[in-house]
Amino acid sequence: MFDNKKKVISEKLIAKELRAIIRDKDIRTVFQPIINLKNARILGYEALSRGPKGTFFEDPLKMFSIAREYDMLFDLEKVCREKALHVARNLKEDDKLFINIDPHVIYDHNFQGGITKEFIDSLPISHENIVIELTEKTSIQDYNGFKAVLDHYKDQGYQIAIDDTGAGYSGLQSIIAISYDYIKLDHFLIRNIDQDPLKLALLEVFIKFARKINSKIIAEGIETEDELNTLINMGIDYGQGYFIAPPTIKLKRDLGISKYIIDNNKIKKKSLIGVIIGELAKREITISEDTKTNKVVDIFEKHQNLQSLVVLKNNKAIGLIMRDRLYSRLGTKYGYSVFMDRPIKLIMDQNPLIVDFNTPIEEVSNQAMSRGFDDVYDCIIVTKNQKYSGIVSIRVLLDKFSKIKIEHAKNLNPLTNLPGNLIIEREVSERINNQEVFSVLYLDLDNFKSYNDCYGYKKGDEMIDFTARVLTEAVKLSGNKSDFVGHIGGDDFVIITTPEKDEIISQAIINRFDKEVKKFFNKRDIESSYIITKDRQGELSKTPLVSISIAIVSNKKRRIDSHLKVSDIAAEVKKYVKEKSGSNFMRDKRKG
Repeated sequence: MFDNKKKVISEKLIAKELRAIIRDKDIRTVFQPIINLKNARILGYEALSRGPKGTFFEDPLKMFSIAREYDMLFDLEKVCREKALHVARNLKEDDKLFINIDPHVIYDHNFQGGITKEFIDSLPISHENIVIELTEKTSIQDYNGFKAVLDHYKDQGYQIAIDDTGAGYSGLQSIIAISYDYIKLDHFLIRNIDQDPLKLALLEVFIKFARKINSKIIAEGIETEDELNTLINMGIDYGQGYFIAPPTIKLKRDLGISKYIIDNNKIKKKSLIGVIIGELAKREITISEDTKTNKVVDIFEKHQNLQSLVVLKNNKAIGLIMRDRLYSRLGTKYGYSVFMDRPIKLIMDQNPLIVDFNTPIEEVSNQAMSRGFDDVYDCIIVTKNQKYSGIVSIRVLLDKFSKIKIEHAKNLNPLTNLPGNLIIEREVSERINNQEVFSVLYLDLDNFKSYNDCYGYKKGDEMIDFTARVLTEAVKLSGNKSDFVGHIGGDDFVIITTPEKDEIISQAIINRFDKEVKKFFNKRDIESSYIITKDRQGELSKTPLVSISIAIVSNKKRRIDSHLKVSDIAAEVKKYVKEKSGSNFMRDKRKG
């Protein structure tokens, strides 16, 4: 009884202390950067609140728990919010500021009444740069009502993020019911992601789902190099955690991890199909060079599915033992008696295929298949920083490689062998996600249907193939190495380049196309500059020779946030450029 009374008095004193902290606005704000895992640009900062240093309330979990229990949550969050916004005056123009808000505060009439808006309006921070991050520690009962309130803030320009996804109440129901701009994955899901196949599988589902609903994924709690590598390889949009940068009072801009992220993405891009061997590597049992051969046999007998053992010295791979090769060697006339009680180093393969973690799988496949007949099915050892990382069987390598190649081939146009719609969408989306400045050229042929009707589909296919070659060679001669050429279908094509190259490429295409397209017409049509065709009413009409129209869309002077937006703008521009006679290009000149 006495202990309970003492506990109540203690809690009341703690609550009184918290009221004083709120009254005096004795809150510290620290900022943790959120970085793009594809181009290493800082997306923004999460504002994290701390109580007075050295006190019970320095721990934010304890502080907010007491505030929730004693009905001080709104007042505490208001102070934290204003402190964060005030300190964040030094944000750059494009920096986002993530502010944590409990879902219950959203319903508060004072909050909805515009207190935050009034305060932000007094600061040099735009609504578009504020991300309301919902820390969903408790369940949401009315999703429709909650969505309506969030829509109110979206209409004012704010963006919305859901925190702690994959833990607690932040489940699929919330994500499905509410259109979040950012989905922040809980640190529990990220912890040891490089070693947990179940977490990897779940993360792949989140990635696909986020792309379908046009949300961006932020991985929280990144604490190791291996976790970061795995997230980069999986294509996660953004990352946050102590391995990237700890929370600091000042906005930290020069992150040491930036070069590492850029270099890793460069390595990944070297792979034509975007997969590196490290993604397939699996850590298996290893042995030392002094391990007796009879012990190695015991290991193979105990683990019937084990096909190979890597021999290590100071965590570096120095040899490989394949099950079938070992048994074959011991099965010779004197093999058993000579080697069984001696070190395995005497019969191990001292020159196995060892590749770096970041090697593209197509390169590894070529190396593996170029080995001698006796070695061609041996496992591949994968290293990272010259230390053992894992092993990949030939079956796993070829299975993955063939599946990806089949999937890639499905998305190539069968006539021109150029990438089709899915790959085009991915290329545009990646540039948008990487915050690159780019131009998209939408090209189609004028009067192509009439040409098909007059000359036949075989000649029409030849003209399409000719157009594809003109585009590809123009980009090769006048564009950048990273430029992209795709075939939407029919007589519609796409080129992705940079703004300084878009008109140069367009003019190069027109010059060559107009010069060489005449070889697809007979002499009479060339001399008259038109072909005779029947219109829909069956009447004969004169149709100009085939020309090419190019609509240029760029995000250099306007914001473009999806591949669909690019397509919509291009459709508008194409209407105008096709009204002109002959081959022409035209760019979208509107500013966002």
